[in-house]
Order: sequence, then C-alpha cells, then structure tokens
Amino acid sequence: MKAELKIIMLITVLTAALAFNGCDYTVKKSVSTTGEITVGVDEGISPVVKEEASEFMRLNNEAKVNLQVKTTKEVIADLNNGSYKTIVVGRDLTKEEADIFANNKIEIKKSSFARDGIGVIVNPKNMLTKLNFNELKRIFTGEQKEWSELDGDNKNVSTGKIKVFIARKNASIHDIFKERVLAGADFGPNDVICSTSTQMMQEIKSNENAIGFISMAWITVSNDTLDESVKALKIAEVDPKTGAVGNYVGLHQGYIANKTYPLYTDAYIFTTDFSMNLSVGFSSFMASYDGQRIVLRSGLVPVTQPVKIIQLN
Repeated sequence: MKAELKIIMLITVLTAALAFNGCDYTVKKSVSTTGEITVGVDEGISPVVKEEASEFMRLNNEAKVNLQVKTTKEVIADLNNGSYKTIVVGRDLTKEEADIFANNKIEIKKSSFARDGIGVIVNPKNMLTKLNFNELKRIFTGEQKEWSELDGDNKNVSTGKIKVFIARKNASIHDIFKERVLAGADFGPNDVICSTSTQMMQEIKSNENAIGFISMAWITVSNDTLDESVKALKIAEVDPKTGAVGNYVGLHQGYIANKTYPLYTDAYIFTTDFSMNLSVGFSSFMASYDGQRIVLRSGLVPVTQPVKIIQLN
C-alpha cells in the first residue's frame, strides 16, 4: 500500500493571464459590479459562497449580492422557473434536470469554480480512523448496527450502538453519497435526517457513537486545517467487480485536487443571464485569482487557476 504523505501543501500560482476572462472583468467593471442580485446557493457549499459575496461587496461598494440558501434540487428548480437567474450548487445537473431545461427551451451557462470533498465524520472519542465503501454501505443502510460488528482492521476498535446521521434528501451530498457509496441502495430506516449541515456538526459532536457525512466547506478552519471537534475518517473505495479494497485516503485538499480521495465533487455556477451585469461580475470574481484564493482558504480546491501540489515527506 502506498505510504501516507506526512504533509501536502496546496498553492495556487498567479500567472500573467488569469482564467475566466480576468482581463474582461477589469475592463467591464463599471457595469458588472453595480446593482443588486439574488443568487440561489446550495446549503452544502454556502460557507465559501458567503465569503465570496462578502469580499466581492467589500471590493465593490455599489454592489449588493443577496444569497438565498436552500437544497441543491430546490435552487435548480428555482433556476428553471425563473426565481433566480444565477445559482451555485455542489454538483452537476442530472440528465433529468438537464432535459427539463432543454424541454423548456431555457439556455444555461455552466462554469466550474471549485472542487469539494465529502467527509465521513465521527465523534473524536471514536477510536476508528478508517472505513471502506463496503463497511460504509452496511452502516448507512442499517445492516450493521453495532460498532463491534466491524471486522478486519476495525475489529474491536470501537463499541456501542451506531447512531447514523444523513444529509436531507435533495442535498447534493445526499445524492452523491447514495450513488457512489451505497450503489443506489436506500439509506437505513433508522438513519436520522439532518436538515442542515450545522445540525449534522452538532449531532456528531454530541454523540460518541455518531457517524455522518458533510461537505469539506463545513469542517475547514482554514486551508487544510480541519475542525477538530469532529473527526474525518480515511476512506477506501472497493472495486465492485473484484471486491478489492483500495488505498485508504484522508480528507485533504491535496488528495481532493489529485482525485485520490474517493468522495469528491465539483461545484458549479449556473446562470440563465447572458447580459453584462452584476451576475456576470460576481461569477467572474469567484473564478478569478482573488475568488479562487477564497476557495483555497475555505478548504476547497481551486479549479480555474493553476494549482501546484507540493509533497513534503
């Protein structure tokens, strides 16, 4: 098994030609940084978008960006019905969602602005450090109810009745976790649904036998420093054909950047507004160098700026 790196530092490299129309953003600043807009935001990635909006308005005092935070499916539906012209969500459109826009003859523009990781978290008092997809599936479908039922390296590591917490339906991480980890199976009937990421954090902190999953954005203190009031486990994929367990990988910006951490997802800006106005200005800012520094600081991975991963053994 490949040795774990002790430290991985993630940095963005400023180049002369910034991505996502950086030069155009400066030239058109007078018309793209004034006025007021309302943007629908996926709750899972709302911490980083709130920071983006705050900094954008600080730099442009004639701009006002109102954020309305909802589940992923809710803001996508609102974009379709015209309630918003711009949304920021933690995943791509499903085929069904894309077909609805096409059938309604609604043209949309999609821009990726960050890569996120979904952390599997437990209470810090839990002695577990790692789980593979097979173990996670048994836990989150309700098949496995006691920590003592784990075997292999996790045999007798922890005891007690497992208390499972899940993100609510319609949240991007709910759908991604169900698809990739549970292979489409249903969550367990006794799993407790958390209506917000704040609730998820509170539940895991207060229950020694708790386990749940959450966006990297919610458990990052700064850059690659995680909130120590919860513990993110190392995760390993399992080959569905052979049953072979892959490498256990920790939740870290570097591993999300190189896609070795198995539960990652890109975050997107979708808009139906093609005019040169505040919506374009805010979207361009999030993808600009300054906006991508906020992405980096929030624990996510920049995707519109060059990224260099430095490994220190």
